[in-house]
Amino acid sequence: MPGTSRPARGATVRRWAADLAMGARFAVTGGREGWIRTALTALGVGLGVAVLLLATAVPNIWNAAMDRQRARTVVPAAEGTGPSDRTLLTALAGNAYRDRPVYGRILAAEGPRAPVPPGLSRLPGPGEMAVSPALSDLLSAPEGALLKKRFPHLRITATIGDAGLTYPGELLFYQGSDDLRRPGDGVERITAFGDRGDPFRASPLAVLVIIVSCVALLAPVAVFIATAVRFGGERRDQRLAALRLVGADRAATRRIAAGEALAGALFGLLTGAAIFLAGRIPLSGISLLEIGVFPSDVAPDAVLAGCVALAVPLCAVGVTLVTMRRVTVEPLGVTRTAPPRRRRLWWRLLLPVAGVVLLLPQALFGLGGGDAANAQVILGVALLLLGVAALLPWLVGAVVSRLDGTGPGGPSWHLAVRRLQLSSTAAGRSVSGITVAVAGALAVQLLLTGTQNLDEQPRGPAWTVVDAHDDTVPAARAPEMYARLRASVGVRAAHAMVSGHADSARHHQTHADTAPGEGDDPEPYPVTVADCATLRQLADIGTCSRGSVFLVKDPEGPSHPHPGERLALDPVGSRSDHRAPALWSVPRTARPATARPSGLRPAFLTPVLLATPEALPPTLLRHPHVTVLLRLDPHTPDAIEYVRNTAAAISPQIGFTTFGFSSVADTDTLDAARHGLTACAAAVLLLIGCGLLITALEQLRDRARVLSALDALGTPRAVLGRAVLWQTAVPVALGLALALGCGLALGSLLLHMANRPLQADWWGILVLTGTAAVVVLGVTLLSLPLLWRLMRPDGLRTE
Repeated sequence: MPGTSRPARGATVRRWAADLAMGARFAVTGGREGWIRTALTALGVGLGVAVLLLATAVPNIWNAAMDRQRARTVVPAAEGTGPSDRTLLTALAGNAYRDRPVYGRILAAEGPRAPVPPGLSRLPGPGEMAVSPALSDLLSAPEGALLKKRFPHLRITATIGDAGLTYPGELLFYQGSDDLRRPGDGVERITAFGDRGDPFRASPLAVLVIIVSCVALLAPVAVFIATAVRFGGERRDQRLAALRLVGADRAATRRIAAGEALAGALFGLLTGAAIFLAGRIPLSGISLLEIGVFPSDVAPDAVLAGCVALAVPLCAVGVTLVTMRRVTVEPLGVTRTAPPRRRRLWWRLLLPVAGVVLLLPQALFGLGGGDAANAQVILGVALLLLGVAALLPWLVGAVVSRLDGTGPGGPSWHLAVRRLQLSSTAAGRSVSGITVAVAGALAVQLLLTGTQNLDEQPRGPAWTVVDAHDDTVPAARAPEMYARLRASVGVRAAHAMVSGHADSARHHQTHADTAPGEGDDPEPYPVTVADCATLRQLADIGTCSRGSVFLVKDPEGPSHPHPGERLALDPVGSRSDHRAPALWSVPRTARPATARPSGLRPAFLTPVLLATPEALPPTLLRHPHVTVLLRLDPHTPDAIEYVRNTAAAISPQIGFTTFGFSSVADTDTLDAARHGLTACAAAVLLLIGCGLLITALEQLRDRARVLSALDALGTPRAVLGRAVLWQTAVPVALGLALALGCGLALGSLLLHMANRPLQADWWGILVLTGTAAVVVLGVTLLSLPLLWRLMRPDGLRTE
């Protein structure tokens, strides 16, 4: 009846509140053992909550980094805009120092109200330099002595504030100069800093890697939290039996148990918040792939943090209620001797099958974009990983039920197997976090390794390319630039070339007589002027001498001019300078050549016309690129740094590119990403190892009387120590086998979605499995002191 339903609901709520409050009181008033149990639960939940809070802070960390990056992005002046009191000329001037990128800009104000970069109060003048705190520390330290020589005539007058940095350890400088004259060839005229532009959007493959990585790292944390709220289950059940003796019904005991778990979860929330706050400062000293954070940016998203604060207590209550349904608490004790109910496999298989069904459309039709496709990937991967956690207890139970005492360890093996047979569910549950972590990390490693196509890596010797525009180093100074770089410490070989473009003189004249935008405008011919030794690095030219000219054939490149054809050199640059281009005729002695597939070609356009300086003077190219190819001595420390210092003395705008077997940027980035993922997965394994240790200690305390009885009967301590080892190692070994199979299957499916080949990272797999083995040994060793302490005859005393 409506009139009685409201009081009934009110009585139910009050009954629930009273029972939950009683359970919370038991959690904090149960004496030393109660406090220890609550503290272990709070510590386990707190470690998981700290990781989840860090995950909720990732959006703020990312947004803050992007805001800082956009704040110093330049806003170019409109095309055709001349100098004014609000414009600034700038050019990039950074490179690297000992594998650390050094970002820099050259600034030249064109008026008193020129824009100022973020983090500075004024522009540095000529001969002045503003540096980041990390760069200032590096320049003043002994290890930065070689970098300091790169700025011999500059004095540091300002320090860049946090508003102008993307992370605390960034190496950044702004250099004042009066050498920038006009825009072009790397020099920009800008009106402001802080171009908002279009928001950054990662490629579908990058989004897939990020999503799978997050799910793989967070899924085991969720499993760990669900395990942590069950700490002290056996002692709790005995206490509930006493409550049944004084009149509590079964429903009340479940609610009281839920209240005790709820208290532990709330303490865990506070512990996790404290761990998270304490870890914010150390995070500022960590950078991966040159990405770091400021402590102020590590702030959890309010909505996500609220979800964590709500989900953890609900998880604690829900897990406890579900667990209590399988335990019969009677006034005379807890019913645990009955044969366990046979575990059903079909519903455990539903989770991974549902995950595969969600991922299958993108595996068949390619990666999708948008929030719906991302949510589909998140849910599919999460179901697959949680399916691994659901399958493990069934696998452990099925295997240990078939084991007997005739194993490799004798009595210790027999004791471990018997204990596992009595509590295989607890053993599988405690190891499920490791299984999920290894399976997820393995899948992401396969995905990262598969994104690198080894067939596209450059093959050949390592070259360092030093490149300068015409406004930086004119063609007349090319021999000087070559000589100074060739004389640098650690340079084994050097080749110099001057590159530009040419067009048919007839086409150029026709194009000059038409209005802009009318008629066809084909690509000009790439022209390279160098000596014979350098030309041999670019093409198979056969014999070569002074005055030789070669026409390179490349089926995939542009067409080449014909012998005797008259060419207009640098037509585009000459037209922008409002002057006629230099004319030059291809000698009739020009010979055909074939482009050479060497390690040099990826850095340049395919050369169509190759000429020696005697045949084509480089000064005829009005806006050339001066390039010097250097091969460095790998046995000379800091050879590249000496070259960079030499180039900086010529012009700070000179650019560098290194390619070949010894330096592949994409490979280095993927290796760093794989190493970072392996480190994160190892950290998660250590976190789960803490949970395993807490579970092992709890089980030892619950078996104190049994251990004392075994000691009284003369059982050697070494036998019991090995039994603890077997008891931990068997579930972990089964979990790793399941994780390897499921991780390889998930990784193969993800690679099929990304249309990438399967390339297993066996070293990464070895590190993960080795870390799991270390966790097992560590749990065993740390359990031994308590085991020795509990093996005393006075443990049999009773009252």
